[in-house]
Amino acid sequence: MEIGPGDGAVTSELYRLGRKLTLVELDETRLDHLEDTYPRAEVRHADILTTRLDRPVIVGNLPFHLTTPILRKLLRSGRWQRAILLTQWEVARKRAGIGGSTMMTAQWTPWFDFRLVTRVPADAFTPKPSVDGGILTIDRCPTGSIPDNARSEYQQFVRSVFTGRGRGMKGILSKMSITDHRTLQSTMDRNDIRGDTLPKDLTPAQWTGLFTELVTETDHKDAKKGKTMRNSKAPKQNPITEAAPQTPLITGEMPIVGAKPATEKLQASIPGTDPKAKSHDKGHLQAERGFMNQHQKPHQPQPRWNLPRR
Repeated sequence: MEIGPGDGAVTSELYRLGRKLTLVELDETRLDHLEDTYPRAEVRHADILTTRLDRPVIVGNLPFHLTTPILRKLLRSGRWQRAILLTQWEVARKRAGIGGSTMMTAQWTPWFDFRLVTRVPADAFTPKPSVDGGILTIDRCPTGSIPDNARSEYQQFVRSVFTGRGRGMKGILSKMSITDHRTLQSTMDRNDIRGDTLPKDLTPAQWTGLFTELVTETDHKDAKKGKTMRNSKAPKQNPITEAAPQTPLITGEMPIVGAKPATEKLQASIPGTDPKAKSHDKGHLQAERGFMNQHQKPHQPQPRWNLPRR
């Protein structure tokens, strides 16, 4: 299947192979030319973003402004086995992980193999673009290094690492609170990852090792730990005495088992005094009026407008 054949610059070479060929073209004005020039090919008037990719090999000179959406469409489709794509040179390098991989590449490396084939100069295109192109191949792995049922969890883990805060992998993973520091350090040592390594510099094997040891095994231990029935270390209590109050009620009678404790304390007030009344001694009145002795340090600063009265 070819994506966007256009005038047939790549289609003519594919047509010579004698294989079953499907052409997906969105421009209606080019359909008649493709049907007349390549009668044995199947021509579909459709958008590649909504077309079912039902061929084992996908070939295409991708539009530069639609490279990322088409790649997402390809990676989420499960029928094709190999893709040969012509993209911008920098995009092809990043997708192949040269000079540092992107988050999209790291999210799909357990199931796909990204490789950079060659560079195509801008003079080879008509009309000539402003940048060079690059040929990128994507091959589906026969068996992924991570099970398919853990794909969403793995991709979320990669996204959290790329968007997390911290200096290097050790700082990012420490703030994610996946495990304790000792286990984290031993896991990074086994996968040969330094603490200052950036997420874009990790290899596919290192991504797989981190996820398998930090996320998968931790979830397995938590699930196994949750199935264990543990005895409570708290001392056993008698249900009869447990219902009784901790302190007996002073009611002049014998304590009753199961009686509810009093909600309010009985306090006897001193005759002739009011607990809410303010004191009228000299020190209290001076404190209210803002007067402070010169040799006495104030406990808190007084406002400037609260001047002493004469």
